[in-house]
Amino acid sequence: MSRARAGGDGEIMTERFTWDTANDVHARSLARLESEQIIWITTIGRNGFPHAVPVWFLWHDGAVVIFSEPATAKVKNLRENEHALAHLEAGDDHEQLTVLQGVARISERSASEWLAEIGDRYGAKYEHGLAELKLTAETMSEKYSSVIVLEPTHLIAW
Repeated sequence: MSRARAGGDGEIMTERFTWDTANDVHARSLARLESEQIIWITTIGRNGFPHAVPVWFLWHDGAVVIFSEPATAKVKNLRENEHALAHLEAGDDHEQLTVLQGVARISERSASEWLAEIGDRYGAKYEHGLAELKLTAETMSEKYSSVIVLEPTHLIAW
């Protein structure tokens, strides 16, 4: 399991979390990350308080990928402090917990570049929601032009 740890100067050093698919809890968490529609991202606001919002996301190459409007609080917060949490709902039985602690950065790649790579999967996952919002890949990349990539450093799950 990867851990966040303090370096010599007190700065938090992070290593990407290592998943063990033979571990039942890890396997269930990965399956939920592939299938769930909503994840909550929690950032640290300028006032020091957590700021949590539900968002659409895609689990891609071991990271949570979120498209966002650039002026949102979560984007502003991440520009100041990249430490974040992402957590799924508790499931139908209210007993499933999946919380990812990690480092979330605003990608240097454009939303258009991301959509060229993952747009088919994202479009299939959110087909109905995108249609309701009348969003195409082009209009989505214009409106939701900031792409947040959260790389997990720790998993809390059962």
